[in-house]
Amino acid sequence: MTTAMVRCLRSQFPDAHIDMVVRKDFFDLIKDNPRLNHKKALSRGEGLSGLLELKTWIDQQNYDVIYDAHRSLRTLFLMPFLKARHKYYFQKHYIRRSLALTFKLPLLKNFGRFLERYITPLSSLGVKYDGKGPELFISDEALSRVALKFPVTQTSQVKVGLIPSAQWPGKRWPLEYFRELIEKMIQETSYHFILFGGPSDHFCAELAKNIPAERLSNLQGKCTIEESGAILKSCAFVIANDTGLMHMADALKKPSILFLGPTSREMGCLPFHPKSIILEKEMWCRPCSKNGQAPCIRKSRYCLTEITPMMALEAVKKMGQSLPL
Repeated sequence: MTTAMVRCLRSQFPDAHIDMVVRKDFFDLIKDNPRLNHKKALSRGEGLSGLLELKTWIDQQNYDVIYDAHRSLRTLFLMPFLKARHKYYFQKHYIRRSLALTFKLPLLKNFGRFLERYITPLSSLGVKYDGKGPELFISDEALSRVALKFPVTQTSQVKVGLIPSAQWPGKRWPLEYFRELIEKMIQETSYHFILFGGPSDHFCAELAKNIPAERLSNLQGKCTIEESGAILKSCAFVIANDTGLMHMADALKKPSILFLGPTSREMGCLPFHPKSIILEKEMWCRPCSKNGQAPCIRKSRYCLTEITPMMALEAVKKMGQSLPL
């Protein structure tokens, strides 16, 4: 969601030298971005020594501007010691968000998308949001590699991405619902389904069980982030929980059928694509946490269980009618 900020910054300063530092496990998301001059990765486990090495490297660049677009514990520690004429900071509004989530106050109404909020701190530099949403660049080399590794991406059959996982289990639409939806879609559509999942998402095997290989490809644990992006590029749309792969699809201009449960649109993380379909139930307890990690205070996560497979199937049919598949 910071990619729009990078694009708008480059638009305002076309001749500037713009570098970006990200965590190493997310490096694939920026490594082919032509709007950046240099991309640098920091391993998650490098600790204090890694931060000090990063500080030395940053100071050697003699930057005019440094922007902390994360506001993590590491950047909070690092920023006061960095040398730059101007420093800017992303505002997370911890107190406002905590009050809204804890006491169900309407403090997040009109809060704006994260995508736009990343740009706001740079407004004094003349950087303005261009309305074009996020973006993700996939190299030709990655596309060619994926075509050889996963031939299904090259078939003429309409492909639909399935994203049943999420970092926080509390944001996941029930797996038995996902299985029922897959079975219904196999019966009522001619699409080929591509199932995405991380190395630990072993439940994908159960979702794919007894589904013919010519109708569903289970790629759980087989793809890097870059390869996942290249495969998403071959999909017409995705069916997803509120998670990173959904935002990758959005940045590749692919619409989503999105299940929103403990998180909600007020949190600012909706897909940008105008044809995306949001499936959610209005409830007094939503949103209950920033990313769905808080335990549910009710007997069940009704915010997710009341979104039925039939509702999702209707959304699939509606999506199929709205896209040039």
